[in-house]
Amino acid sequence: MYSKDIFLERAQQALLDGGIVFSTFLGAAILRHSGVILDPVPGHHFEIGPYLFPATLLAVMFILLFRYERLYSGRFGRFAEAFRIARGAAGGTMAALALTFFYRGHSYSRATVLIFYPLVVAALVLTRNLYRRYRAAVQANPAARRRVLIVGFGRVGQHLGGVLLGRPSYYELVGFLDDDPGKIGASLEGRRVLGTTGDLDRLVRENGVDEIIIAIPSARRERVMEIVGACLRIKVKWKVVPDLYDMLLERLTFDQVGDLPLAGLRGPAIVGFNWALKRAFDLGLASLLLLLASPIFLLAAAAIKLTSRGPVYFRQTRVGLRGRTFTFLKFRSMRVGSDAGIHKDYTSDWIYGRTGGGGRAVPRSVGAAALEPTPQVAASPVDAAGRSSAVAAGVHKIVHDPRVTFVGGLLRRTSLDELPQLWNVLRGDMSLVGPRPAIPYEVERYTEWHKRRLETLPGITGLWQVSGRNALSFEEMVRLDIQYIETWSLEQDMKILLKTLPALLFGRAY
Repeated sequence: MYSKDIFLERAQQALLDGGIVFSTFLGAAILRHSGVILDPVPGHHFEIGPYLFPATLLAVMFILLFRYERLYSGRFGRFAEAFRIARGAAGGTMAALALTFFYRGHSYSRATVLIFYPLVVAALVLTRNLYRRYRAAVQANPAARRRVLIVGFGRVGQHLGGVLLGRPSYYELVGFLDDDPGKIGASLEGRRVLGTTGDLDRLVRENGVDEIIIAIPSARRERVMEIVGACLRIKVKWKVVPDLYDMLLERLTFDQVGDLPLAGLRGPAIVGFNWALKRAFDLGLASLLLLLASPIFLLAAAAIKLTSRGPVYFRQTRVGLRGRTFTFLKFRSMRVGSDAGIHKDYTSDWIYGRTGGGGRAVPRSVGAAALEPTPQVAASPVDAAGRSSAVAAGVHKIVHDPRVTFVGGLLRRTSLDELPQLWNVLRGDMSLVGPRPAIPYEVERYTEWHKRRLETLPGITGLWQVSGRNALSFEEMVRLDIQYIETWSLEQDMKILLKTLPALLFGRAY
């Protein structure tokens, strides 16, 4: 099942629970004051209005308690679920009794709360069983299913196909792929082996396939990654029946069909409400920083203008969210007319793992760019004074760059040259925290795997910068960027910004 389907089911269940708690509390109040269960209080006129707020508060409280009880995980059977409902409802009811004792704004009946407890437990258990039947009916509807191709018609693939065909789920099995010519045309309960992995692109288009499940756990890792790369190129979702003894892939999310685990890529966390929260944080803090840094802007602009000819700002096209380009701003730190080829050559060496004095190129990730021939190692550019402008041993950066001015060197050492990017943040091109913004000629060398770092706005600082920066290889930087995208939280952004401060205060940026 997709993670978004799980989220929707949990949201539906939470809303249903909240509605049941809200209506049951009001029902208990009506039963108490109408004389159905207990005699009404003499001379007391019952009004439903004062009970609306505590009913709403109880609904929210029950949802939080049920989340603590893991009642939205879907892991419990009917009896275990009923027990946890009763236990969570007991905590909520005790909180309601405390509210009636301490709150003096209205005289709430404690008998209402006592009537409420057995009613809400019974109503919640009943509605959850009805929802379970509703979910099974939805899963049985073909319109709600995801069309799936299974790669592999061996023992594991056939077992997985049998599970998908025999049990209701959101998956609709279209057929199989297998590279064994002898299996072409074979079938399992009417689902045929439609072709080989070389036919993947065509079969996905012809059959409207939503997802590929790779069920060849005994295959070489390189072969599995080739199929993953093909899925990434044609932009179709994929999952793997993994070899659990060799799980060296990127961070994964797991689903399960029957007794078979399925592994897929964990999606970005910076979506929906999280995106809105991050954007609001960026706008507020960037505006404040621009105001506070205005004297530094004036001093830096004057220093640049007085010491070298050319504009104050350096403008460059960079690649941002989902591959969109934007104009990137920095204080100019180089002489006008400097040769960009030095950085371009260095970037190529960095991506292909030839920087840092390691002496050996790192393996390339599988993807579109992996089909390109690996360029030959080029000599490091040397300036007129014989100083290398490539990299020092163990450090992945350009050192002794002859293009940098004296003022530019000061700005770079303190990262103050990055300050104009606050305007990029306000314009929505960047975030305060995120992956390093890429240059188009870097992205040309990316594999499909590397392009995952483009799934969020680039940042002025990021997890890479505070985790070693120039001591890290390109592959390590990408892994940190993907980790950040998958595990984002506002607290993490604040920690990264605080860790960035020493670089600004003590000149440890480079």
